[in-house]
Amino acid sequence: MAKVAVFLLLLAGSLYAQNAGDELSVSVREGELRSAPGFLSSIEARLEYGDAVRVISKINDWLRVTVDHTGDEGWIHASSVAQPRDMNLTGPGARETQTTTREIALAGRGFNEQVEQDYQEQMQLDFSAVDRVEENLLPLPELADFLSEIGAELLEGGR
Repeated sequence: MAKVAVFLLLLAGSLYAQNAGDELSVSVREGELRSAPGFLSSIEARLEYGDAVRVISKINDWLRVTVDHTGDEGWIHASSVAQPRDMNLTGPGARETQTTTREIALAGRGFNEQVEQDYQEQMQLDFSAVDRVEENLLPLPELADFLSEIGAELLEGGR
């Protein structure tokens, strides 16, 4: 329950500033600036994590923005941006959160739960196989230990 509350607070924080003139930052690895407000619209530009954008207008969960460093204009989904103060994930003053591996996997794909669900419904997709694979991923320390052991065995066998 605490994880859900933290996620909702983070989502609310990222959706808070959505008025014309607000300055936001891209909060996903790669944000897609689209020609129209929709996931099936053509991609006009790809924005990097931390790129600054200024909101021109809003339609539902889509923001028409201007990219500060290029002047490009287009549409980006509200889940792909956040207020700059919310972007500091480490260091003094950073909020401590318990992010789930599911949330990390979705963020790596540029999605959150709502975006993935909307996309699945629009495209009539089934991500259950992907979800099953993600559930079986080893934590990084265990994977590193496994690879070290295999490497040592290969080196010993090659002598």
